[in-house]
Amino acid sequence: MPKFEEIFVGQVAEKTTVVSKELIREFARITDDDNPIHFDEEYAKSGSFFRRCVAHGMISVSLISALVGSQLPGLGAIFLSQTFDFKAPVFPEDAVTARLEVLEKEEGSQKIKLKATVTNQKGVVVVDGNCLVMQRLPKTVPGKS
Repeated sequence: MPKFEEIFVGQVAEKTTVVSKELIREFARITDDDNPIHFDEEYAKSGSFFRRCVAHGMISVSLISALVGSQLPGLGAIFLSQTFDFKAPVFPEDAVTARLEVLEKEEGSQKIKLKATVTNQKGVVVVDGNCLVMQRLPKTVPGKS
């Protein structure tokens, strides 16, 4: 994981995940969001705009959060703000790729502005937005002496 000084404008991190039906069920369990649009094909066919089940939009956003916490900037990262537009649905079994790109760095405050996008396996942008994060590394890293 890079230190703040090693991060540069234009740097990119990506993560691809298949949004399986099991992942959708687990996300619903964790968040207590059991809207039938995510699980009930009959409901989705008759009562939804998409006419089929869709994944929770926040699953895509959580992939962005995972990148911030594990890769860019990684250790010591915290969100200060975020804005996201949901552009297209994610369906069960879609493969989605979250991507972060460093737009700006503020040396004194250790703030980093990131472009955040999620695309599906067809290259369609499903989430588009920005994040402002800060990296404050701990004095000691867990598991390291």
